[in-house]
Amino acid sequence: MAQYLAASGVGHLHLLDNDKVELSNLPRQILFNANDIGVDKVKVAANKLQQRNQDCQIAAHPIRLTSDNYQALFNQITPQLLFDCCDNFATRQLINRIAIERQIPLFSAAISADEGQWFAYAPLSDDKQAFTTNISPYGCYHCVFPADSQLSQSCSQMGVLGPAVGVMASIQALAGINYIIGRQVEFGVLHRLDAKYLSWSKAKMSLDQQCRVCRKAFISAQ
Repeated sequence: MAQYLAASGVGHLHLLDNDKVELSNLPRQILFNANDIGVDKVKVAANKLQQRNQDCQIAAHPIRLTSDNYQALFNQITPQLLFDCCDNFATRQLINRIAIERQIPLFSAAISADEGQWFAYAPLSDDKQAFTTNISPYGCYHCVFPADSQLSQSCSQMGVLGPAVGVMASIQALAGINYIIGRQVEFGVLHRLDAKYLSWSKAKMSLDQQCRVCRKAFISAQ
């Protein structure tokens, strides 16, 4: 996904990840090769992307995003968009909370085995309907998947198809680029991919009136 953003003219990228390149990454994370195994992913990615896209300033942060460090980090880098490419539920919940708390547009994508999903969430300041009507805004990721949800499967357990990862990453990047250049983006809709049958479905991300993440932000903004 970062390849498309950098090549499309995005001026600044901050890459956050504490993982190192592993052999199992190579079939689906095609920026890496066997020579990169054991090296920090973000350092490898930043170096390769910088060589190919000299007009893009790319910073590598080889850290795991946590509730303890995100405040200091986001005070320092102040991003205009967030792209969630993580592979675990807890981090996705944290990124969702950061997007709402910091009022940053969020573009999130994930895939496990044959099933992928992506959605875009706009902060209230970008959602004109939230202020011009009495209709509550759409829900956030926490509305759809509360933090106490019990997940029976993970990417590491189920595996994932390499080309399907590319599909989700491309759409995630495309949605972000569309937003940057002023095109309409379908916010508050969960898009789901069935990679086995190459079919798509989507559902509105309805607001949970009891959501302790986005409902509090909406009430505060009124």
